[in-house]
Amino acid sequence: MSIALIAHYLGPSLGIGKYLDRLLPPLVTELIARGVKVKILGSPNAIHHTLALQDLKDIVQPLPPLDYHPSQRFAWFATRFSSYCRSKELEAVAWLSNPIILPWHPPTLAVLHDVNEWAEPAKYGSRLKTALRAAIYLDTSLLFAKKIIVISQATEQALWQYRSLPKLKSKLRVIPNGSDSPLINLAPVEISAPRVPFLLSVGRIDPVAKCLPQAVALVSALRELSGQLWELHLLGGMNRSTQASGKAFLERIAHLPWIRYHGYVDDPTLAEWYRQATAVVFLSEREGFGFPIAEAASFGRWVIVSEKNQAARETGAMGVIAVNPDRPQQAASIVLNRLPQEIADSPSPSIWREAALAYGEEICTLLDKVP
Repeated sequence: MSIALIAHYLGPSLGIGKYLDRLLPPLVTELIARGVKVKILGSPNAIHHTLALQDLKDIVQPLPPLDYHPSQRFAWFATRFSSYCRSKELEAVAWLSNPIILPWHPPTLAVLHDVNEWAEPAKYGSRLKTALRAAIYLDTSLLFAKKIIVISQATEQALWQYRSLPKLKSKLRVIPNGSDSPLINLAPVEISAPRVPFLLSVGRIDPVAKCLPQAVALVSALRELSGQLWELHLLGGMNRSTQASGKAFLERIAHLPWIRYHGYVDDPTLAEWYRQATAVVFLSEREGFGFPIAEAASFGRWVIVSEKNQAARETGAMGVIAVNPDRPQQAASIVLNRLPQEIADSPSPSIWREAALAYGEEICTLLDKVP
């Protein structure tokens, strides 16, 4: 039995990169223990940015078409992927993000992280472009994948909201991401943290999807209500699709001395920012999971989230402060009242080892049905 795990993303290692770093090592170990031959097909970009892919280099095969322009990528997978799999003796495929699945491909498992192309019709600049992405990555997966994994109940509920196909339930499984974070074990390092209270925002610099203007308004309200010099510190990068809007946002806030953008940072530096933050702000409303929530919880930090963000409840974090991002004064009052309180102990969180075991079961079930 042999499986190709497809690992790719564009730009810096953000949500998908962290997902691959956490999932791949235990998943590969589990599959090999089950007697499955594993090959990882990685995009050059993902291999460059993902430590797990570098550590697993003996079974990683660079696949340049994964980094092609979306239309060129689709054309390659439509015309050449099946013959490529035959030449490499790959019996089945598991797409770990952004799947491209067609009826003539080998039996395929697809992992869906969110359904934002359906939820935000103009997410990628135009309705036509977003609809094409939705058709390629989401609709074809529902139609042609033999098995589908979604990473949270939030993603599952969103999927059923937009698509309710009779045969979907039989091949769909929710496997929650792990909430354990290796960042907590990293040694302290020096960072340029302020001496005043500050909110930490971690993630892609996407002002609309990540509700960054609302985070700015919240910190402004905190400064006004508390009389303290609160700051907002932003960590993260920009991918190709949101680069223009991300740069425009940073230009709009450049005149505010209490906001600092630090760009993408390595894991030891990220861990230290979590340690020293007063709280973490993560106001996005359409997240399949939300790594910053789980990571902040591991450091015992309060996390300020949108009251509409269901994924926040699935991380198992108890230190969540739910607010309405569009009412900054009210939100700031809630935050100031909650921060002095103790965070209750979290129940046993899901862990990545358990997620890898469940993925292994689904992949082996898929392989058992290969002719």
